Amino acid sequence: MKKKLIITLSVLIVLIISAYEFVPYIVLNMITDYEPYSFEKVFDDSQLREHYGIFNNRTPGDYGYKNFDIIDFQSLDGTNLNGWYVPSENETQNCLVLVHGRTSNRLKTMKYLALIDSLQLDTLYNIFIPDLRNSGKSEPAKTFMGYKFGEDLTASILLMDSVFNQQNFILYGFSMGSMAILNTIGRKELRNRLDKKNIRINKIILDSPLSNVKATLKVETSNAHVPQFIFSKVFKLYSDQINGFGESMKISSLLDANIPTLILESKDDDTTPAAILLSELSQMKEYANIDLEIFEGPGHVKLYQDERTNLRYINSVRAFLAK
Repeated sequence: MKKKLIITLSVLIVLIISAYEFVPYIVLNMITDYEPYSFEKVFDDSQLREHYGIFNNRTPGDYGYKNFDIIDFQSLDGTNLNGWYVPSENETQNCLVLVHGRTSNRLKTMKYLALIDSLQLDTLYNIFIPDLRNSGKSEPAKTFMGYKFGEDLTASILLMDSVFNQQNFILYGFSMGSMAILNTIGRKELRNRLDKKNIRINKIILDSPLSNVKATLKVETSNAHVPQFIFSKVFKLYSDQINGFGESMKISSLLDANIPTLILESKDDDTTPAAILLSELSQMKEYANIDLEIFEGPGHVKLYQDERTNLRYINSVRAFLAK
């Protein structure tokens, strides 16, 4: 009996050790690895096209923008990227960049060309809509919850400057695309690249933002019944892979208080909970430059599509950009 007990305890110890050593890597891969969302994946799925809010539209031309260019370029680490450049009808050095999130591509942000048209922003801004890595027409690669997205976005801005002489930018991000923006303006090595070129980020808009990577992942893993000790190991592994930057992947660390910012969030967003965003804002010493709009009803990145919030959403963007 005693011998059987010892064997049983030994097996349990081995299982616990194995769980601590191997399960975190499995969970980490679930976080950092996801199937690229190609154009074909979207076009072949009517439900996905409806979810994206594009239905049968396929290019900016379907929104009335017949004059657009398809551009191949590279991220800072050489990852191959692709995007649409929609020039303004007027000569301008102003550029508005639409930044998609995780498990999507530039097709999902394409519908905001209708908003841009309705507000006549195309008379003031050139538009760039890139596919960041692991998305659309760009190369598959790990995104690391927006860390590498930030490098892709920085490369996009530098491209607009070097090829089209764009100096003034509005960055408009969705979900993990918002974390890309926060990395671009908040990571010193990325911001310095822009400052050296005298590139100015004049305003940013964050729709349903991923506002704190650690807090968001903690909620998701907790909902999946991942033990806390496993999560702690997972997050350390994640942070180690992004140069120890994991704890800084949050709005309170990365947002530049000098840049006017519009944040649009839903109380009913389960993917990027409003509670995490509000907690982040409460930790900031100053956020006088932040316009915060909290909505009720729609889920994640659905504020513009939902008829209950569409008009208020458009008016919020209009008022913010008119300041």
